[in-house]
Amino acid sequence: MSFARKFTWAFVFCVFCAVAVLFCFVAESRAAQKKQEKYVLEKETIYRVKADGKRQKIEDVDVMAFGINGGADGGIFWFIVDPEANEAMEGSESGIYFFDDKDKPLFFLPYEDASMVSNILFSPDGKQMVLDEGSWVVRDYSLFDFKKTEGKATFTGMTEPIWLDPHRFAFTMVESDAEPRPSATDFDGWTSVVVYDTAVEEIVPVMKATKTKNYMLTGADWDNDELQITETSVKKWEDWGDPEKHQDKEITEPFPAAG
Repeated sequence: MSFARKFTWAFVFCVFCAVAVLFCFVAESRAAQKKQEKYVLEKETIYRVKADGKRQKIEDVDVMAFGINGGADGGIFWFIVDPEANEAMEGSESGIYFFDDKDKPLFFLPYEDASMVSNILFSPDGKQMVLDEGSWVVRDYSLFDFKKTEGKATFTGMTEPIWLDPHRFAFTMVESDAEPRPSATDFDGWTSVVVYDTAVEEIVPVMKATKTKNYMLTGADWDNDELQITETSVKKWEDWGDPEKHQDKEITEPFPAAG
């Protein structure tokens, strides 16, 4: 190999190494900047604090609150960071920030689908939470351990889940493996009312759907330990396609025994 060719290859190699080093430096700088960025809460006002320490007030973001034991044992405040929905959040990681009732940061939950979270339902003791996700009548419920921020289970349902005690919550479950029914709307599924017991990690049926009956959770009566349910029925399978043939009846069922 001639000297000129050796020199050319050596020069190309040096340029390659320089570019690689520069790329790594830029990547590390960006990672460090992103890591150092944070959001803070002060008197229900959100601020974005960038890596250089500059603060920016964030508008048009709801700060939600939950009071543990009615507020007697403090509370939890949370808000969603959605860089696609808010220009002031562009470049931030999507997720949910949590603070205590004194604006002290608790933790950040990175969550790619944070923009789909419409509400968070906390257990009465604040140790577990259900993320209510979706933009349609059928929704996803994701159960998390609050302190460990670990996902524990996911369900598909309708209406809002209701915590009965620190370990159990009731919800309307969509029976995903059931045969679609005739329908005059976009929804042709079967719905049952169930309770999920987090202590034993089991679903406990309360009122299970049949070919001619659907059940929807509407509320709970803690004085009488009863679930309030709407039963929708038809006389025959084909009648699901005609809303005028649907019959609604309000019923109550006792809380199932804890596992």
